[in-house]
Amino acid sequence: MNFNFKNIFSNIKNVIVIVKSIDDPPSQPPKLVCLCLSDNLLTIRKELERNSSINDTLLFSKKYPEINDNYGFAEITFEKEDDFLLDDIIDEVGSEKILYLKKCSKLDWNYFNELRKLDYGRTITSKGIKRANKRAFQMKNCKLTELGAEGCQKGDVKIKSNEELMMRTNLFFSGDINVQNLVELGISIEKLKNEKFNIETDSSYRFTEYGKISLEFSNYLDPTPEFIKVVKEAIKSKNIEDFKQITEEFGQFIPTEVILGGRAYFDVFGISTGYSTKNSNVNAMNANTGGVEVRVASSSNYSKGKSNYFKLQCTKLIGGEQSSLENFDEKTWVKSLKDYKTWDCIEFRGPISIFQILPKDLLEQIIKSIGKRIHYATTKDFNYYLERIERPKKFELDIPSNISKIIQNKAADCNIFATVIDTAESKNDFFTCQVLCPPDGKPSLIIHCIQKKSRKRECKLKINWMIIGFHTNFKFILSDFNTQLNIIKNDFDLLNNQNLMINTNLLDYKYDSFIGDIPCFGIPVLTKLDSSNSSLVIGHHFFNAQEENKIGACTFSYCLKSNRYVNLPNFIFYTLIISAYYHIHNASYIMPFDYSIKNFNKPIINLTNNNTCLSPKFISLYSTKKTNYGPIFLKQKSGQIKIKSIDCNNSNCFICKNNILITTENNIKCAFFDPDQFTSR
Repeated sequence: MNFNFKNIFSNIKNVIVIVKSIDDPPSQPPKLVCLCLSDNLLTIRKELERNSSINDTLLFSKKYPEINDNYGFAEITFEKEDDFLLDDIIDEVGSEKILYLKKCSKLDWNYFNELRKLDYGRTITSKGIKRANKRAFQMKNCKLTELGAEGCQKGDVKIKSNEELMMRTNLFFSGDINVQNLVELGISIEKLKNEKFNIETDSSYRFTEYGKISLEFSNYLDPTPEFIKVVKEAIKSKNIEDFKQITEEFGQFIPTEVILGGRAYFDVFGISTGYSTKNSNVNAMNANTGGVEVRVASSSNYSKGKSNYFKLQCTKLIGGEQSSLENFDEKTWVKSLKDYKTWDCIEFRGPISIFQILPKDLLEQIIKSIGKRIHYATTKDFNYYLERIERPKKFELDIPSNISKIIQNKAADCNIFATVIDTAESKNDFFTCQVLCPPDGKPSLIIHCIQKKSRKRECKLKINWMIIGFHTNFKFILSDFNTQLNIIKNDFDLLNNQNLMINTNLLDYKYDSFIGDIPCFGIPVLTKLDSSNSSLVIGHHFFNAQEENKIGACTFSYCLKSNRYVNLPNFIFYTLIISAYYHIHNASYIMPFDYSIKNFNKPIINLTNNNTCLSPKFISLYSTKKTNYGPIFLKQKSGQIKIKSIDCNNSNCFICKNNILITTENNIKCAFFDPDQFTSR
């Protein structure tokens, strides 16, 4: 009996193998590799990966004969590689041993995820989408859909606003992204303008798009351990700047669907008998180089009978292969898109905050840590005729339906703040705001007019009001972590504070003494309005308890019917505290009063040089010492702030006899807040 010892020993030693791609065009040139014939294909794949001879897009294949002396190639799936030895599929041609590789006929989402880093966060910039350096999520699965003819389109795009330009630059093309979505994403158009992301006139460009596949993975993203760790550390630190650092490292958002393929952009140049007109001013590149010329039969601004041309200059490519934009060959570029390794991200859909997919408990802690945001702010005119000074006027709040839904969500914990000015600018009259918020009713504002002498008059007011609360759904992308809004609640219960005309208490908030004074703004809230409290004006101011790094609030009550200070009623006092405000000095600041001779040495602030406008500011008096407090009001005009004291008809008034408030220079300041200048909304 003869034994073929040569074949037996050849199966357990390494041999020279030619690794060859059978695709057209070949995905790589043939390579010589030393492999063991007795190894299974799973082991062979690992060996070939070490020298970059194979990747996840390539499968092993076995050559087999067909009719008419032709050959076919059967692919071996990833799952079956452990069942086959290299010797089972090797092709021997003479003395050569050939291993055939072919492109996987079934597209694999894992490959595209690794190639384009789809489960990484992204950041919106003026120059386009920027991918994060660190990975926030791991994609566990994906719904991959191949696009047919619907993925191919050509067209013209007109850009009429910075919002549209930003959307196009950042690959937001689908109908589910609009200007309102951009606001919800936390994108500041004004900030992008400062980055020279601006257009002066209408712009347009032409595009050709080949969408090949859609990858939808909204339900298949798991946060990475590293991402969860840094989020927990940020929550523990109670420093809002740490969340800003997280978005810089992990991105602002992650898309939940991505379209892969190719897109070409063209600028359009009009040419007519020696004259040329550039019809576009977006991304003009290589304007004097080659392009694609198209003869068109259409009307023009030139005299009748002249030949008109449009010259298309390719200015940008996403996906596909092209040697040069200057000599763009569309047919060659389209052909290159047959190779899925050339596909790139051409559209992002369904962007969400990187924090939104975190576990519910972490998400709730993030919301509390970041603080509240302004959901809505507006200024309205309000005219009415004042007949009796002791009767307040109710101002109904016209709240949009989407904001009403937010208010109804208890988790949002919304608050209303308001301020008012008299546009008629009466010399002695001024107005105050209180909020009426019945347990089962619609919130409104209570407007009081305080007069030195009671008289009937026509009131022409401007009311600035805003709604502040938590973003509970987190379907937005925070871009401003420089500022934090905190609301402190103080519930004044008459049963526990009988015969109390003035109340001082320290707020449950500690500030950083190195930052300086923190702007605070207050609003009294009533749960009912009846004869017991309708004529009562609740005044307030703040004071700095320096040795404790705390801020205090002083509240008092004045009756317009009896013209005297009275006991405080039942009410809730809310304080808005704006921390880290040094980043937004145009929106919120504290400034001293001017005691110059031109003001007759009286404390006045002239706003003409401080970004004033007709919209009333939120203002509050700020005492620099803990022991400096007492009844005082502020009167706001369109360009000036004054302090106002009210006459009291009670000669034995406790407040008047014990008033220790000093309003001389360096003892009081004024805090300002303008929601129109505030970016964190």
